[in-house]
Amino acid sequence: MDNIRLALINGTGPPGPAYDEIMGASFCSQLGRQLHGKSFYLRGPRLFGHEVKNEATAVYQWLKAAYEQDPKVRLMLAGYSRGGSAAIMACEMLEHDGIPVDSLFLFDAVARHNYHGGSVIPANVRYSRHARRSLAPDFVEKYEGTIHHLNLIHGMQNPIRPLFGNVGLTWRGEGDHQPAETFFGSHGAVGGVGWRFVVEDSDCERAVALWMSEHLNDRGVEVTLEAFAPTKEATHPTHLQQWLRHNIHQFTVHHDEPHLSDLANSEEHETPTG
Repeated sequence: MDNIRLALINGTGPPGPAYDEIMGASFCSQLGRQLHGKSFYLRGPRLFGHEVKNEATAVYQWLKAAYEQDPKVRLMLAGYSRGGSAAIMACEMLEHDGIPVDSLFLFDAVARHNYHGGSVIPANVRYSRHARRSLAPDFVEKYEGTIHHLNLIHGMQNPIRPLFGNVGLTWRGEGDHQPAETFFGSHGAVGGVGWRFVVEDSDCERAVALWMSEHLNDRGVEVTLEAFAPTKEATHPTHLQQWLRHNIHQFTVHHDEPHLSDLANSEEHETPTG
């Protein structure tokens, strides 16, 4: 694996030290730990996703520097949730410079930001695989309203996140691409951070870990992703609120949900930390 450089952008999570605790078992975090110096890991954006473009730029710069040092290096990216959109955006920047991307691995990539790009896999990407949550009506309906611990507005109470629009479902060029593989589990489970009460999440995490590990191995990335069941402490109110923040922050601002603008305006003066 000496000629591999893998850039990782994780999903949105709570500010401060809680992020590392909650997202430590995520698949992007696991990849970063297993690849050590061959990887460049960034935590996901906070609150309203303003960091997406900066994170994409940082990844682009790291990969470009590696390529300029050795044009034979194989550049790879992986991203979860909004981090997936940022990874696609970084691929677009590399395409502009005529730099090839060997592989792109996506875990339920969504946009949830107002930046241009980050939606269609560009033609410089030679290979991509995307694990995506199922939006089957019966499955979505099963968990509608199940997050009722806080006074949440309608639409935020579903861990399947039916209103999250996926990106990375289409591509340009003739690389080795496949339609996104669908898994029955929450948005969090597809990224390795499932919910305790979603009964499908445990199996979902195991299935995604196995499926994506096989594709990573096929590209010469010698790693093994694992599913970690949430601990008993996950029911602690403080921990639960952190989980809710992880999901809410991805939901509250987007151009296609103008009915959420009042909520966004009420929180836009908060200063995120972490």
